Amino acid sequence: MLALRRSPSGRVVLAVGLLGFVGAACAKATPIGGTGGTTGSGSGGAGAGTATGGAGPGSGGAGPGSGGAGPATGSGGAGPGTGSGGADPGSGSGGSASGGAGMDARGTVVDAATDRVCQEAELNWEPKIPTVYLMVDRSGSMFDCISTAGNVEPSCKTPTDTPWAKLKDAALSVVTSLQAQVRFGFASFTGTNPMSGGMCPIINKVAPALNNATAISTLYNSLPFQPETTEVGKKFETPARQSLDMIGNELGADTTPGDKYILFITDGQPDYCDDSNTLCAPDSVIGGLQALKKKNITTIIMGLKSTVNDLAPGILEAFANAGAGEPTLAPIKANQDMFALYDQCNSIAGWRADFVTTGKMAERGMTIGDYATTAGPTKPYAPDITNQTMLVSQLSQALAGVKSCVFDLGDVNGKSLKVDLMQLDKATISVMGTTVPISDTNGWRMNSATQLELTGTACATWRKPETTTIKFGFPCQIVIIE
Repeated sequence: MLALRRSPSGRVVLAVGLLGFVGAACAKATPIGGTGGTTGSGSGGAGAGTATGGAGPGSGGAGPGSGGAGPATGSGGAGPGTGSGGADPGSGSGGSASGGAGMDARGTVVDAATDRVCQEAELNWEPKIPTVYLMVDRSGSMFDCISTAGNVEPSCKTPTDTPWAKLKDAALSVVTSLQAQVRFGFASFTGTNPMSGGMCPIINKVAPALNNATAISTLYNSLPFQPETTEVGKKFETPARQSLDMIGNELGADTTPGDKYILFITDGQPDYCDDSNTLCAPDSVIGGLQALKKKNITTIIMGLKSTVNDLAPGILEAFANAGAGEPTLAPIKANQDMFALYDQCNSIAGWRADFVTTGKMAERGMTIGDYATTAGPTKPYAPDITNQTMLVSQLSQALAGVKSCVFDLGDVNGKSLKVDLMQLDKATISVMGTTVPISDTNGWRMNSATQLELTGTACATWRKPETTTIKFGFPCQIVIIE
C-alpha cells in the first residue's frame, strides 16, 4: 500500500508498500542473459510445461515454451498454455494463456500483460510546513480587568485578571505544543497618537521559525502593561490595518515553502491611533485582509470580547470572511447604508490614505473593502476569556486549520508519483484508520494525476489537533513513480 503517516515531528513518510512502478511509465522488462545460440524446446500444456536447456544463455520464447540454460529466465509466452524459460538447464515454470507474470533473476516481478516492472519502494516526503504569525492586540482594553470587582480605569490593578495575561498563558502553551510542526512568528501591535507625540504603529515581533517557543515566550513576557493613563498620545490604541500591512509584507517576502497565515487576536475596535469615527477603521481592515488573501496569506480571526469593551455587531464576522477570501458583509449599523462609509470617512486621514491605495473612483458609495449581499461560512473564534480551557481549545482548533488538506505527490524526493484517474475506485484512503470515500464534498478527490485533496468533513477531521495519521493506498497498476 502507498501510505503516509505523520510522525510526532510532523514529518510524513510516504511508503510504497505494494508494488509501485519504477523508472519511466511502462518500463519494459529486459532479461539479463540476452539470446542464446542454441535454445532448447519445451512442450506447453494448459498448465505447467517443462523445458530442456540449450547450450546458449537463451531467452524465453514467444512460441510453445522454449527456454535457454543461461543465467536469465525468460518471460511467459504469448501462446496458450506455454511455459517460461527455466533458470537452470532442464527446468521451466508454467505459463498462462495471456503470458502471465514471471520473475527474472533479480527478483523483479514482470507483468507480461502490461510489460511493466514493479518493485517495492519507500520514499521520505517532507510536507511543506505552514508559517503562522501570531498577532496579538496590545491596546488599552486588553489590560482592563475581566471581573467587575477591581476594574479601575485606565488599567487593571490585578495583572492576572486581564485578557492580556489570560491570552498569553494560553498562546504560549499552544505554541510550545506545535512549535515542531509550525513556523511560528509573534507580533504584538499597538500605537499612540502621533499628533500628540506618539508613535503609530508600535510592533514588537519575533520572526517565524520552527521550535520558536522560547524566543516568543521571552519577548511576550517582557512586554510591559498599558501605562496607567488616558492621555491622548500616551494611551495604547489599535492600529490594526497598519499592523496587518507590515506583517503581511514580511510574510509576502518570505520564500520558505508552505502556506502563510496570520492568527489575528483582538478585543478592541480598530482605529488609526486617533480616536476618530469608529465606522471607518473596520472598512480599512477588511480591505487589508482581502488584499492579503489575494497574496495567498490567510488571516484567522479570534475575538476576545470583554465586558468592558464589546465590538460592534458584525465586525468580527466580516474580518473572518475577508481573511478567508469569502463574500463579506459591510459592518454598518441597521440605520446606515453603504453611502455612510464614504460620506463619514472621506474626511478621516487614515481612511482616505487607505482608500487611495485601492485605485477606486473617489465618489459616494465607494468603500475600501469589497462587499457582498451575503456572508461567507467562516466564523471568528470567540472564546470566553474567563475560561482558560476553552481559550486553549479554540487556539488549538484555529491553528489546526493551517494543516493543508491538499497533498502534492508531484515532487517526492525528486520523483513524481502519478495516479491513473480512470482507476480511482481501486484506491483506499483512511484517516486515523477510518476509510474515507471518494467524494467532491465529504471525502477525497484527485485534482490532477499528482494532487490529492481531502474535502468537507474529511478535511475537517484531518485538521483536528488529535488527528495524526493518514494513509493512501493505491494498487500497483494505478501508481507510476517517475
